[in-house]
Amino acid sequence: MNHPLPSDMGFCVVIPEFLSAVECQELIDRGEASGFRSANTDYPPSYRNNERWVVDDAALALTMGQRLARVWQEVDLGEHSPAWTFHSVNERFRFCRYRAEQAFHIHQDGVHHGGPCLQSRLTFMIYLTDGDDFEGGDTLFFAGGPGTTLNGHHQPSVVARVRPRKGSLILFDHHLWHAGATVTRGVKHIVRSDVMFRSDKPASLPNFQRGEAFTPSHLGYVWSLCHVGANLVASGGRDTSIRLWTEQGASAGCLNGHSQSVLGLASLDDGRLASVSRDRSLRIWSLQSQHCEAVLHPHDAAILCVHAWQGQIVSGSADGTLALSHPVTGVSQLLGRDLGWVWDVDASADGLLVAALESGEVVAWNSDQQRQPWSLKSDCALRAVAISRDGQQLVAGDVQGKIHHWHRQGDAWHLGHCWQGHRAAIRCLRFAPNASLYSGSEDGWVRRWSADHSCSWQHAHDNFVTDLLPLSDSALLSCAYDGRILRHRP
Repeated sequence: MNHPLPSDMGFCVVIPEFLSAVECQELIDRGEASGFRSANTDYPPSYRNNERWVVDDAALALTMGQRLARVWQEVDLGEHSPAWTFHSVNERFRFCRYRAEQAFHIHQDGVHHGGPCLQSRLTFMIYLTDGDDFEGGDTLFFAGGPGTTLNGHHQPSVVARVRPRKGSLILFDHHLWHAGATVTRGVKHIVRSDVMFRSDKPASLPNFQRGEAFTPSHLGYVWSLCHVGANLVASGGRDTSIRLWTEQGASAGCLNGHSQSVLGLASLDDGRLASVSRDRSLRIWSLQSQHCEAVLHPHDAAILCVHAWQGQIVSGSADGTLALSHPVTGVSQLLGRDLGWVWDVDASADGLLVAALESGEVVAWNSDQQRQPWSLKSDCALRAVAISRDGQQLVAGDVQGKIHHWHRQGDAWHLGHCWQGHRAAIRCLRFAPNASLYSGSEDGWVRRWSADHSCSWQHAHDNFVTDLLPLSDSALLSCAYDGRILRHRP
């Protein structure tokens, strides 16, 4: 067994011959027989383009957990987690196949929460094929995340490289930045799960102070924010819940029903809330009863964004479609298809709907639901879009951290300026009521931009910023992968 990383970076250990060659082949055969599918219904190709098969298998988890328990005392955990004790291996297994030109780019693994006292803390990954049978495909560990480099799209320095060896198990802290390097020849197979830990005390989110607003927040990432009625705010999290808050951060309720991350929220005019999720559902909630009234399925993949528009609900998905759903009848129709990943949508007061696409385009529909003949083009994938209430300004944020700003003259749009706003992908853009522009990025920063495109205020989260919400009293809410919802007074 060896430790590829310096101890001050975090826990990482490789345990050779955890499985035999025969056991590895049996798992490969099982994955091949079950049918690998592209991961692009849940992850953008620019992030990962390998194939996988996901299965919940309690018997396999028990076998792997028992085998891990036998070697657990030999694993030097150091100061990894004195308050948490080894419990089991997560029963959700991800069988992954990488063929030539396939990779999983720099990322962190998310925490799986089995409850307040049970959570994953280590990634559990077994190499099923040997590095001598393919080229490329090393597991790379990095000194930091994408925001640690000047333009974000350049990866930070590699501090360790692990060559896959058949049957070896690698365990490492979820927070470590890592990647599966591109396979250039042959086929690489792995199976991945998580090591679950139990504690006598419920999990707490990091760095929260006693009495801080918006606490306790979600377990894990906070994905989305929106206004709810006159003075409430909703947040959606990786823990599948929707939390309700006052604008000052006092808890006002919790909505449960989704089975995966809540990626988008939209307030409806009749006192209801729409939510979309990685579980491929669109749910409509009554805020008065705090119960789900309807579950719609307008898409065949993860639903990435949602917006109330012209009395209906517009949603964008990884299946390349933009759908329009009626909040009362539940009837859905497609506004657009074959768009690629639809990352974000917004609308102006006069009903112009805009969408940001993985292709780098901004496309639009008018209030009569007619697709506009123009599209605005960036030179790389977009993640965020916002249009001013008066419909005269439009901004889009791309994966390299650039903000593209167009202004409207009659029926034509003109690119006024493009600037490097962040060091990594921009995840959200919001116009405040006073027309100030805010941005949030995977570099962890929230920024406000002046009319001359200079930064007039900024604040740092501990990880990716995922959403922003300007409030009526000139305050701003931000949420992030660090589990925090923060209220700012820029």
